Amino acid sequence: MTDSAPREFALRPHMVMLVGNHMVGDSRVEKSAVSAVKAGYRVTIVGTRHRSTFHIGEYVGIPLYRIPADFARHVTSGQWKELKPRRWPEDADPLACWGRVQDAPAWSVRSTVDRVDRATHAVRTRLGKHLDHRATRVAQAVGQVRDRSLAALPRGWRRVWPHIADYEDAFLDVLRRLDPDLIHVHDRHPLPGAAAYAAWKRSLGQEVPWVYDAHEWLPGQELPGPTAARTGWLAAEAELIHHADAVLTVSDELATRMQQRHHLKERPGTVINAPALTRTPMDPAVRRPIREECGLGPETPLFVYVGKMSERRGVLTMVESLPLLPDTHIAFIGSRDVAIRQRIMERAEQLGVADRVHLKDYVPSSSVTWYIESATGGISPLLSTPAHQLAIATKISEYVQAGLPVIVSDMKAQAAFVRDHGIGTVFAAGDPADLAAATHQLLEGLEGFHRAVHQGEVRTLQTWDHAERELIRTWTRLCAPATPATEAGGPVNGALVSGASVDSTSADGAPGPALDLIGAGDQELLAHVWTRHAGSAMAHPGLEPSETAGDADLPEVLATWSDINRHADVVLYAGHVSAGGGDDGPVSSEMRSLMARGKKVGIWTGSAPLVDPRLLLRAHPDHPLAQWTTEQLTRYRRQVHRGSRPLLELQDLGVPIFTTDATAADLLTDVHWVPSPVAGPRAFADEPASPQTEDRPPQVLIIPALRSSQELASLDTLEATATAAGYRVARPRAKKFHPSDAVFSDIVVDTLTTGGYSEASAWAWSAARLVVGRAGTPIRGVELPENPLVAADPSTVVETVMALAHPHSSDQRGEAGTAGRAFAESVHDGRLTVRRILTVLDGQR
Repeated sequence: MTDSAPREFALRPHMVMLVGNHMVGDSRVEKSAVSAVKAGYRVTIVGTRHRSTFHIGEYVGIPLYRIPADFARHVTSGQWKELKPRRWPEDADPLACWGRVQDAPAWSVRSTVDRVDRATHAVRTRLGKHLDHRATRVAQAVGQVRDRSLAALPRGWRRVWPHIADYEDAFLDVLRRLDPDLIHVHDRHPLPGAAAYAAWKRSLGQEVPWVYDAHEWLPGQELPGPTAARTGWLAAEAELIHHADAVLTVSDELATRMQQRHHLKERPGTVINAPALTRTPMDPAVRRPIREECGLGPETPLFVYVGKMSERRGVLTMVESLPLLPDTHIAFIGSRDVAIRQRIMERAEQLGVADRVHLKDYVPSSSVTWYIESATGGISPLLSTPAHQLAIATKISEYVQAGLPVIVSDMKAQAAFVRDHGIGTVFAAGDPADLAAATHQLLEGLEGFHRAVHQGEVRTLQTWDHAERELIRTWTRLCAPATPATEAGGPVNGALVSGASVDSTSADGAPGPALDLIGAGDQELLAHVWTRHAGSAMAHPGLEPSETAGDADLPEVLATWSDINRHADVVLYAGHVSAGGGDDGPVSSEMRSLMARGKKVGIWTGSAPLVDPRLLLRAHPDHPLAQWTTEQLTRYRRQVHRGSRPLLELQDLGVPIFTTDATAADLLTDVHWVPSPVAGPRAFADEPASPQTEDRPPQVLIIPALRSSQELASLDTLEATATAAGYRVARPRAKKFHPSDAVFSDIVVDTLTTGGYSEASAWAWSAARLVVGRAGTPIRGVELPENPLVAADPSTVVETVMALAHPHSSDQRGEAGTAGRAFAESVHDGRLTVRRILTVLDGQR
């Protein structure tokens, strides 16, 4: 992508596609989104959340965000109540302009109907308690009349079925955050939110056009829930369809019926949901053609069903036909709905045909025809409903494009399609014996049906490439992009990068594992050494973790997610930070999402304290903390817990923690020591940063650290003695000290009681400086060269430092400095840091 590509990409009109499902296998939404990108739009797909999916995702490079539908309105004591606070204050409610707030005066028709509503509710409740079933049916009829009366009023559907208003809130909220130029509504659920958003923007003097794309004939659908749900949704569609700037649907017959039902001025455009001509094979390590996955040879009859599995769609009819088809196998390729899958296999086991029933997960819509083309034929076994009578299911077009003959139930539209083109057979819906007979008929005439599929015009007409023309014409009429997208083959939504990329290849030129560091802050050194010794690195600022979404800049969150998804092999969180600020769930959900996509995930804490002071004192009784008061220890313990507990709790996910604190790694499980990296202009300079000469007295640096009272007293004596001898002594406060400052001193005094050495010592050694301190215990599982630390304790530190500073010790200082430089190059130049991280992550469960 050229340098100007991100700018050009950002200037494209932003189209938001809304759908009321969790966007797994919805081929029409997927294909529409890709068509929009090719037509020159910047696209974001919005679906709804589900326990089986993560909140943020991508489809071929197009951002995908799943919103929470809170369903804040519930029935309590027979009346609807809002159980959660409103999303917006009254004075900033975007729905006020839509008539939701203060609809009408007290004497209005609406208020009269509301009073009737309350009265009939009381009557229905009493009837239901005290009368027989016939009277209850009368009461239900009264309620239905009440619902239809309410539904006939403007926005009355909110009262009839308030869950619609929950969808309205959710989609309106995300539209406000995404700020689209054009909205494409797929099916009924986003209708209220899109209409409300457009009305709100219009009240502000801005026009945002929107398209309603009806996937099915809503009056013919069997909607879940009580009768009120159906009444409410039908009323919402009937009212809101007139606010849409354009209406689309899936067939000519459905378009005609919608125009007649809703008295539309224009007939809705028709965009059939057919597969694209292009077939995209999948990685053999991920999926193989259906016949291979089922382990069947070419001679075995195999019939496929592609799409959502439900009893209303006739899947059990297929299973029940198998006893009459002894050598035939069937494969269902669809949703992971546990209940229907279990029902299918239970029925198959009852009939003794379970070994001939195969359940497979969805494949991307662009790969469906490639995936199923090795099958014998495809089946569409819809049961009779008003909607099914009018439907030509998407699966039929997919079968045709895969070159498969088709068996369909005798629903009006699909049966006529198959008969008119001579591409298969028809059976009586819900009749397993007739389905078996239709299968035998197809197998006997297989060659002729194949010829009809391959040689007729049906394959030319049943393609998305042909259908999308109407789609693009509609969009460009409402909001035309400046120019169509010209890129092909790469991520279709561009590669707009929000993070800071450090480099693209390792020092030896070989592409290694790429690192994304979230919440980089002052951890840029890690990114630099990763670039030098492993692969490319990218840093993201990160956001404060949140259990709920809504506060972060959503487009920026989605862009960051896409950057990480495209770039990273390894993702390290620099502390308890979040990439999505709650939009991809809590940090634990983010990490699970990353690991599910094959990323290696860890937490980089640097030298941040992780160990509970009580545990530290049990292991090291002479630690300086032992001299603190109970009150001081309690405050410090709270401080440590605030920082460490959220990180340690994430270990349950199998996420390792990396620390430069050897003590923490020794005392805590699944906490791994890595050497602090030393990199940058001050590190490993060819010339010492401030070389000691005969004309300049040496400088002693006492680094700020946690020290015992005895140690502090000894250091006070050292400071006084060295100053009296004419030596310079630096004793900075912690807030004004950076570890790299150690390169400017000749002798560095590290901790004298806790053991080990600090990051400042590593920097001092990189500049061939001397470090005085107390050696710690060897680090478990790590072989290191000999530590060049000059040993001292509180009782000997004054004598040791003064001897090293004496001019006669120049040779000793030179030898120790050389050893320190060699140690730093071996341990702290970043190679071991990267190697340790990758070794641990390679074993990540």
